[in-house]
Amino acid sequence: MNHKHIRVTFFQVADDQQKRHKITELAQEYFEKNEPLLIRLPHEKALEYVDLLLWRLPQDSFLPHAIKDIPCKDRIVLTCSDQNPNGAHSILNLCSEPVANKNLSFTRIYELEDLASSNKNKSAQDRYKNYKEQGYTIYQK
Repeated sequence: MNHKHIRVTFFQVADDQQKRHKITELAQEYFEKNEPLLIRLPHEKALEYVDLLLWRLPQDSFLPHAIKDIPCKDRIVLTCSDQNPNGAHSILNLCSEPVANKNLSFTRIYELEDLASSNKNKSAQDRYKNYKEQGYTIYQK
């Protein structure tokens, strides 16, 4: 597969509220499209946080999702591993390292560019540079 077919979208977020909104908005969008989305998190504590977030938001309902590292059919899956348990072609990367797209199974990679923290912003810039070097198409929103 040509790397040009892989789209990386950086969403700019200025605070935690915007971050939570973007995570739930993206998960909701994929759930409604009936397409799998993998949400990769850096550690257990972050996994628990996003798990609770998806159960609580939107306020009038919740987003069905699963925490898995083994093959599954769930649409929205949270994981700390580098596996792709639900065979998703789209990933929301909430880790500080870029997605290692070894088998090029992901055609859409979503990243958050945190404008509130200089450390997290530098991390996003490093990921941006890495994706650019790999020849991925990059969008900023």
